[in-house]
Amino acid sequence: MSGSGIFLDYVGFVDHEKINILLKKLKKSEEFLSLDRTTGRRLYGVVVECLDNISRYSVKNPSDNQAFQPYISAFKQNNRILIKTGNTVSENKTASLTCRLCEINQMEDEALTEFYEKMINKESVHEGKGAGLGFVFMKLKSGNNIAHSFTIIDKQYSFFEINISVNKYIMRKLILEKTASSPKVILDPDKRVFEISGESRPPDPAAFYGELITWLDDYSKHILKSQESIDPDIFIFDLAYFNSSSARYILDFCKILTVSKSEDNRIEVRWKYDNNDLDMLESGRELSRLAKLPFEFVGKDNG
Repeated sequence: MSGSGIFLDYVGFVDHEKINILLKKLKKSEEFLSLDRTTGRRLYGVVVECLDNISRYSVKNPSDNQAFQPYISAFKQNNRILIKTGNTVSENKTASLTCRLCEINQMEDEALTEFYEKMINKESVHEGKGAGLGFVFMKLKSGNNIAHSFTIIDKQYSFFEINISVNKYIMRKLILEKTASSPKVILDPDKRVFEISGESRPPDPAAFYGELITWLDDYSKHILKSQESIDPDIFIFDLAYFNSSSARYILDFCKILTVSKSEDNRIEVRWKYDNNDLDMLESGRELSRLAKLPFEFVGKDNG
């Protein structure tokens, strides 16, 4: 349902065939397609693990009570995506599951990554603890702890539920103040301001522009997938001067914009120049030609 905020909502039996159907439905949903690439991958990874755990480790519902049917739901809540699942487990599994989840939740990212690598090697030899590996993967992908609860069905079975949230990827902004030899840089996706202005002859152009290019790579991978706005992102160059060393990296920057524009046409480039500085106009035209990227040229009055 468009605009519902629901990515997936399913109750019932889960096997390999059903997992494939549900994942296909997830990827085709408008809510999923509206996500940036990183958030989409994180959500997809967590949902896969949740479905796999339900399929592999739930026991057959010993009761006709619909409240204890396996389920999975994923939906938006503010700036997060919540994923909830439930399935029946043997009562004698509750203590080990609680211990495992508490251990995982207490680990910081570095320790968790090391633990994950050890478990992968261990799983290749001794299978049977895959649910624990799945929980580790969920926390790594989501960046959040896994909440859980048990509802006793009878002396033999409990209904096991987990809640986990996936934070939407937030693109960092990059702001560098102008110096005597380097331009002012504002790359702020929240405010949708993208501008490089001033004089460019930094002492270490590779380091200076390397940071900008790293940011732009991140932007290309994560922001362009979002369909939340149809308005273009306008990248503005307002350079008073740039030396030959800077030109190489400005061209590299523009080439990345070319690739990004080919994937999503909501990118425009505006090249500003003083009306009496025809050399800067010609430099813009040359960069546009070499990068195969259309520029809009905007002359400025000195007065």
